[in-house]
Amino acid sequence: MSVSSTTSSAPSSPSSSVWTRILAASQSLARSLMLPVAVLPVAGLLLRLGQPDVLNIPFIANAGDAIFGNLALIFAVSIAFGLAGGEGAAALAGAVGYLVLMAVYNTFIDKTNSALNPGVFPGLLAGLVAAGLYRRYHRIRLPDYLGFFGGRRFVPILTGLVMVILGAVMALIWPYIAAGLDALSRAIVGIGPFGPAIYGFLNRLLIPLGLHHVPNFYIWQVLGDFTSGGKTTHGDLLRFLAGDKSAGLFESGFYPIMMFGLPAACLAMIRHARFPKIAAGILLSGAFASLLTGITEPVEFAFIFVAPVLFVIHALLTGTALFVCSLLGIKIAFSFSAGLIDYILYFNAPAANNPWLLLPIGLAYGVIYYFVFSFFIKRFNLGTPGRGEASTGLSADWILPESQRGPAPSKNGSTATAETDTLAAQVIEALGGKGNIESVEGCITRLRLFVGDSEKIDEARLKSLGSSGVIKQGKVVQVVMGMQSDQIASDMNSLLKAGSGEKTASD
Repeated sequence: MSVSSTTSSAPSSPSSSVWTRILAASQSLARSLMLPVAVLPVAGLLLRLGQPDVLNIPFIANAGDAIFGNLALIFAVSIAFGLAGGEGAAALAGAVGYLVLMAVYNTFIDKTNSALNPGVFPGLLAGLVAAGLYRRYHRIRLPDYLGFFGGRRFVPILTGLVMVILGAVMALIWPYIAAGLDALSRAIVGIGPFGPAIYGFLNRLLIPLGLHHVPNFYIWQVLGDFTSGGKTTHGDLLRFLAGDKSAGLFESGFYPIMMFGLPAACLAMIRHARFPKIAAGILLSGAFASLLTGITEPVEFAFIFVAPVLFVIHALLTGTALFVCSLLGIKIAFSFSAGLIDYILYFNAPAANNPWLLLPIGLAYGVIYYFVFSFFIKRFNLGTPGRGEASTGLSADWILPESQRGPAPSKNGSTATAETDTLAAQVIEALGGKGNIESVEGCITRLRLFVGDSEKIDEARLKSLGSSGVIKQGKVVQVVMGMQSDQIASDMNSLLKAGSGEKTASD
């Protein structure tokens, strides 16, 4: 059974246009949320190593806690920076906006009521407002006597003024929002193991859309509250790190999948490949990354486009793993992802409960993944790595997204080095040229774009440049280019700015 790696564009209509705009905005937000998430591994490592039951070095623990304690500010800066295309003035506006917002909010609310602590939400709000104001006003011209404050300098000033109003409004409405969030939290917890199961399923299923960071944000940073030593912490992940023994139910179930399930899936795909050496070269590094660090995208993108049925099965199995671990009361979180490194670091954490059970559960899921993947690959002749043209229509040496393949050789056999022949320039050309690209962002393994006309995209050319798939949803397009995607996006933005004549220097 041959499976296309492309999702067709949605018909052009007002409703689909609105949907693509919303989807593009959601993907951009999800991408921006990855920036502060990238800070958490070092923070979690420092916080854990400094604890009394590990190294017992307070200043190391305090260094990690400094990041978690200012996470809302980090969110404000990162979201504004990301949504404004990496502009420093927007990042400054995000910081100013957050500080003003919290100063006004704290003036009106009862600080002794922990339920009124908004957590990282003000950072999210400040980042969104700062980015929106930057996009709207970063080129504003003021009267000559105020000219010094025009352009980019105007944005932090305006953001601060807007946040004075929003701070007062938030103080009025947040008690009602807090009550609603509390009810939602109780509902999620109230359905027992089904809560983590639903979250685990959605967490994986949303990966192709790049929206899995959105539920992560709520579960990890908002769900529940824990007060210790006069300090209140929100979010299942952060509460676990703070020592809350009721936290960790929404993270523990990922360990069996990332440490055992996906590596076993890689073994199954290698075992049933027609070209096992090629499959092993593609999949073994991904399996090791999943086992050691919990980074799964290199493995998931190896089959998500050519065998989407396996990806749905993978999402369902992830949900069942969270269900089982929650049912057994296993509690262990992570600072980055559910790999061996975090498992070792948090095995003896104060809030951990029965983490040793993850090993037999993981072995069971390894067996399940191996035989389930093997059955579907053979039964439906799925186009997993190394199975060649018979199932995928691609050559046997197809390079998947986790590869680091550079520009295609030129006709004379040498690697092109001129600007017009760089990989970024070739990708731009394959996407329909500079005039067809409205915006581009880089993710871990994908380019996220908003294009004028998705029909102008040359998918065959993109595949020859190293892409393993193209997802089209109206004008929103994602191109899987592997671990080099972020660098390609950066190079593309430089070429696009140069082509449009836009100045990159500060005013």
